[in-house]
Amino acid sequence: MARKMRGKAWVFQGLLDVDVMCGSYDVIRAKGLMERETSLGKYAMIGVDPNFPNKVQKGDFIVGGESVGYGHDHDHPCKAIRGAGVAAIICESTNANFLLNCIHHGLPIIECRGINDIVKQGDQLEVDLAAGKVKNLGSGAEIEFRPFPEFILEMLDAGGLFPHLAQQLKAGKIPS
Repeated sequence: MARKMRGKAWVFQGLLDVDVMCGSYDVIRAKGLMERETSLGKYAMIGVDPNFPNKVQKGDFIVGGESVGYGHDHDHPCKAIRGAGVAAIICESTNANFLLNCIHHGLPIIECRGINDIVKQGDQLEVDLAAGKVKNLGSGAEIEFRPFPEFILEMLDAGGLFPHLAQQLKAGKIPS
């Protein structure tokens, strides 16, 4: 994962419940896709845009409003969004469960008040996780967010919590 990223904005307004972000939990579970990000990627955001998985490009961003990821504590939407190639989610607000699930699966989620005031569909963005800045490359508008602490950046660099712990274990930094 890059700490400084560039990509296209996919703007979704309204409440984004975890179930509309990846389809029904029961359907996904029945298909046996719970652990495979690349397989889940074809279900990313289909509840709000059925063609999203075919349009999104690796490195693009999802931009949302309030309470992104509210609802059940399912982690398959985070895996699906990451599996579709999305670099990060930028939103006005999220909830603790979705935030932790995203970070644990290596998907940066950025709470950034005012993001919808400077970004519209298709804008090219630059996001710097360490500096805590989002820049709209077309308009030049910038907005700040709380930078990610180094330990979270390391976890994201590793691809999430479990790969990070595996690296730490292999390096002898935590006991086996």
